[in-house]
Amino acid sequence: MPMATLPDDELFERRQRRLMLLAWGATVLPLIAFAYLSWQSWTLRQENAQAQAQIDSVRAEHDGLATRVEQARTELQELNAELTAARASAKHYRDFAGIRIRFYRDSDRAVVEKALSRLGYNIDTELGTSSLIDRQPNTIGYGRLVAEQDYRDIAIALVEAGFPLKRIAPAERQPDPKLIQIYASALSDRECGLLTVDAIRAERTCGVR
Repeated sequence: MPMATLPDDELFERRQRRLMLLAWGATVLPLIAFAYLSWQSWTLRQENAQAQAQIDSVRAEHDGLATRVEQARTELQELNAELTAARASAKHYRDFAGIRIRFYRDSDRAVVEKALSRLGYNIDTELGTSSLIDRQPNTIGYGRLVAEQDYRDIAIALVEAGFPLKRIAPAERQPDPKLIQIYASALSDRECGLLTVDAIRAERTCGVR
């Protein structure tokens, strides 16, 4: 049986519809692709802007930290210079005043020199003699021309260095008025407990038992 054929008008209409669909597809699909790519580009720009903002924030924080570190380093250098100048001035005064320090056991040398040399005091190189040489020193004895500030500074420095100081008292048997002695005393052991830095600053001369 022969196939039926469509009229020419209907065939033409179908071809026209196909052509319109193709033309619409050829127009719309690129627009959709363009819109998608534009949206992707905008999203990437936003992400890039956020990342750049974070980088700028980190860089600014780093620069600020570097500035603060440099300022702290400068301040530390200035403080060290002031401390060096103060120590030099103190040493000049103490050299002029002629204050000397004597101790009685070689085993105490390290603590005494560590605590007091940096303050500019002159420490006797020869050991003194004492009948209590085997006892741990616990007392500071000062001559009549030693200023109160000097013997208190010495007492604080010794305590901060770990020295078991119990009493600060005027010298009894040593006639040198500018001598400070660091020695053992049975009286200090009987009557006094350990002195603290706060107690020395509060002008106490015998530690509370």
